[in-house]
Amino acid sequence: MRAFINTARLEDGAESFDEAGSLAAWLRGRDLLASGASVTEGEREAAIAVREALRDLAGVNAGRPLPDASSRRLDALAAACGLRPRFDPGGTVSLAPEVAGVAGALGRLLGIVVASIGDGRWQRMKTCRNPACRWAFYDATRNRSAVWCDMAACGNRAKARSYYARRTRLDR
Repeated sequence: MRAFINTARLEDGAESFDEAGSLAAWLRGRDLLASGASVTEGEREAAIAVREALRDLAGVNAGRPLPDASSRRLDALAAACGLRPRFDPGGTVSLAPEVAGVAGALGRLLGIVVASIGDGRWQRMKTCRNPACRWAFYDATRNRSAVWCDMAACGNRAKARSYYARRTRLDR
Protein backbone atom coordinates (compact mmCIF):
# COMPACT_ATOMS: atom_id res chain seq x y z
CA MET A 1 0.00 0.00 0.00
CA ARG A 2 2.82 2.37 0.89
CA ALA A 3 4.40 1.75 -2.52
CA PHE A 4 1.12 2.61 -4.26
CA ILE A 5 0.60 5.83 -2.29
CA ASN A 6 4.21 6.86 -2.88
CA THR A 7 3.97 6.62 -6.67
CA ALA A 8 3.71 10.42 -6.59
CA ARG A 9 6.13 12.74 -4.83
CA LEU A 10 4.18 15.85 -3.91
CA GLU A 11 7.26 17.97 -3.12
CA ASP A 12 8.66 17.90 -6.64
CA GLY A 13 5.58 16.80 -8.60
CA ALA A 14 7.08 13.51 -9.80
CA GLU A 15 4.31 11.20 -11.01
CA SER A 16 4.98 7.51 -11.64
CA PHE A 17 1.66 7.10 -13.45
CA ASP A 18 2.34 9.73 -16.10
CA GLU A 19 0.66 7.56 -18.73
CA ALA A 20 -1.75 4.65 -18.78
CA GLY A 21 1.04 2.22 -19.66
CA SER A 22 3.02 3.08 -16.54
CA LEU A 23 -0.01 2.32 -14.35
CA ALA A 24 -0.53 -0.96 -16.21
CA ALA A 25 3.13 -1.92 -15.71
CA TRP A 26 2.97 -1.06 -11.99
CA LEU A 27 -0.19 -3.13 -11.46
CA ARG A 28 1.16 -6.07 -13.50
CA GLY A 29 4.43 -5.98 -11.58
CA ARG A 30 2.44 -6.66 -8.41
CA ASP A 31 0.15 -9.29 -9.95
CA LEU A 32 -2.87 -7.00 -9.64
CA LEU A 33 -3.63 -6.84 -13.38
CA ALA A 34 -3.67 -9.60 -15.99
CA SER A 35 -0.91 -9.45 -18.56
CA GLY A 36 -3.25 -8.83 -21.49
CA ALA A 37 -5.43 -6.20 -19.81
CA SER A 38 -5.19 -2.66 -21.09
CA VAL A 39 -5.53 0.57 -19.12
CA THR A 40 -7.39 3.61 -20.40
CA GLU A 41 -6.62 7.23 -19.65
CA GLY A 42 -9.82 7.43 -17.59
CA GLU A 43 -8.72 4.44 -15.51
CA ARG A 44 -5.33 6.07 -14.97
CA GLU A 45 -7.03 9.24 -13.71
CA ALA A 46 -9.30 7.17 -11.46
CA ALA A 47 -6.31 5.28 -10.03
CA ILE A 48 -4.56 8.56 -9.23
CA ALA A 49 -7.69 9.86 -7.51
CA VAL A 50 -7.96 6.64 -5.47
CA ARG A 51 -4.27 6.87 -4.58
CA GLU A 52 -4.76 10.40 -3.26
CA ALA A 53 -7.85 9.31 -1.31
CA LEU A 54 -5.75 6.54 0.26
CA ARG A 55 -3.03 9.11 1.05
CA ASP A 56 -5.74 11.14 2.82
CA LEU A 57 -6.89 8.02 4.68
CA ALA A 58 -3.32 7.36 5.88
CA GLY A 59 -3.17 11.02 6.90
CA VAL A 60 -5.96 10.35 9.41
CA ASN A 61 -3.41 8.28 11.36
CA ALA A 62 -1.20 11.38 11.48
CA GLY A 63 -4.00 13.53 12.89
CA ARG A 64 -5.48 14.98 9.70
CA PRO A 65 -9.22 14.84 8.99
CA LEU A 66 -10.40 12.70 6.08
CA PRO A 67 -11.86 14.97 3.40
CA ASP A 68 -15.44 14.13 2.46
CA ALA A 69 -14.44 13.77 -1.20
CA SER A 70 -11.86 11.09 -0.32
CA SER A 71 -14.37 9.20 1.80
CA ARG A 72 -16.91 9.28 -1.02
CA ARG A 73 -14.30 8.16 -3.58
CA LEU A 74 -13.30 5.12 -1.52
CA ASP A 75 -16.95 4.23 -0.88
CA ALA A 76 -17.64 4.50 -4.61
CA LEU A 77 -14.68 2.26 -5.44
CA ALA A 78 -15.84 -0.39 -2.97
CA ALA A 79 -19.29 -0.35 -4.56
CA ALA A 80 -18.04 -0.26 -8.17
CA CYS A 81 -15.69 -3.20 -7.79
CA GLY A 82 -18.13 -5.29 -5.76
CA LEU A 83 -15.79 -5.72 -2.81
CA ARG A 84 -16.97 -8.63 -0.71
CA PRO A 85 -15.61 -11.25 1.69
CA ARG A 86 -14.04 -14.39 0.20
CA PHE A 87 -13.62 -17.51 2.28
CA ASP A 88 -10.60 -19.47 1.16
CA PRO A 89 -10.39 -23.29 1.54
CA GLY A 90 -7.61 -22.88 4.12
CA GLY A 91 -9.97 -20.98 6.40
CA THR A 92 -8.70 -17.48 5.73
CA VAL A 93 -11.00 -14.62 4.85
CA SER A 94 -10.14 -11.76 2.55
CA LEU A 95 -11.96 -8.95 0.79
CA ALA A 96 -11.90 -9.34 -2.96
CA PRO A 97 -13.48 -7.49 -5.87
CA GLU A 98 -16.05 -9.04 -8.17
CA VAL A 99 -14.65 -7.32 -11.26
CA ALA A 100 -11.37 -7.61 -13.11
CA GLY A 101 -9.23 -4.96 -14.75
CA VAL A 102 -8.10 -1.74 -13.13
CA ALA A 103 -11.25 -1.45 -10.99
CA GLY A 104 -10.58 -4.94 -9.66
CA ALA A 105 -6.92 -4.13 -9.01
CA LEU A 106 -7.86 -1.00 -7.08
CA GLY A 107 -10.50 -3.03 -5.25
CA ARG A 108 -7.86 -5.55 -4.20
CA LEU A 109 -5.77 -2.70 -2.81
CA LEU A 110 -8.78 -1.38 -0.92
CA GLY A 111 -9.43 -4.87 0.44
CA ILE A 112 -5.87 -4.91 1.81
CA VAL A 113 -6.52 -1.59 3.54
CA VAL A 114 -9.76 -2.83 5.11
CA ALA A 115 -8.03 -6.01 6.33
CA SER A 116 -5.11 -4.03 7.77
CA ILE A 117 -7.54 -1.71 9.58
CA GLY A 118 -9.09 -4.79 11.15
CA ASP A 119 -5.81 -6.22 12.39
CA GLY A 120 -4.36 -2.88 13.54
CA ARG A 121 -1.58 -2.52 10.97
CA TRP A 122 -3.22 0.38 9.09
CA GLN A 123 -3.05 2.64 12.14
CA ARG A 124 0.73 2.63 11.67
CA MET A 125 0.47 3.80 8.04
CA LYS A 126 0.87 7.56 8.19
CA THR A 127 1.75 10.48 5.99
CA CYS A 128 4.51 12.95 6.76
CA ARG A 129 3.45 15.95 8.83
CA ASN A 130 5.13 18.25 6.27
CA PRO A 131 2.14 19.40 4.13
CA ALA A 132 4.35 19.74 1.06
CA CYS A 133 5.61 16.16 1.42
CA ARG A 134 2.84 13.87 2.77
CA TRP A 135 5.01 10.84 1.91
CA ALA A 136 3.47 7.63 3.26
CA PHE A 137 5.51 5.74 5.83
CA TYR A 138 5.03 2.90 8.28
CA ASP A 139 5.40 4.06 11.88
CA ALA A 140 7.53 1.37 13.48
CA THR A 141 7.99 3.23 16.77
CA ARG A 142 6.85 1.41 19.87
CA ASN A 143 4.41 4.14 20.88
CA ARG A 144 3.29 5.08 17.34
CA SER A 145 4.63 8.61 17.73
CA ALA A 146 6.46 9.14 14.41
CA VAL A 147 5.30 12.20 12.47
CA TRP A 148 7.97 12.68 9.78
CA CYS A 149 8.73 10.43 6.83
CA ASP A 150 12.42 10.91 7.56
CA MET A 151 13.98 12.75 10.48
CA ALA A 152 17.06 13.58 8.37
CA ALA A 153 14.94 15.36 5.78
CA CYS A 154 11.48 16.63 6.74
CA GLY A 155 12.00 16.33 10.49
CA ASN A 156 15.29 18.21 10.38
CA ARG A 157 13.82 20.97 8.20
CA ALA A 158 10.90 21.39 10.60
CA LYS A 159 13.22 21.54 13.60
CA ALA A 160 15.40 24.11 11.84
CA ARG A 161 12.36 26.26 10.96
CA SER A 162 11.11 26.04 14.53
CA TYR A 163 14.52 26.97 15.94
CA TYR A 164 14.83 29.90 13.52
CA ALA A 165 11.35 31.17 14.46
CA ARG A 166 12.12 30.97 18.18
CA ARG A 167 15.51 32.59 17.71
CA THR A 168 14.16 35.53 15.66
CA ARG A 169 11.43 36.14 18.27
CA LEU A 170 14.02 36.21 21.05
CA ASP A 171 16.27 38.61 19.12
CA ARG A 172 13.57 41.25 18.81
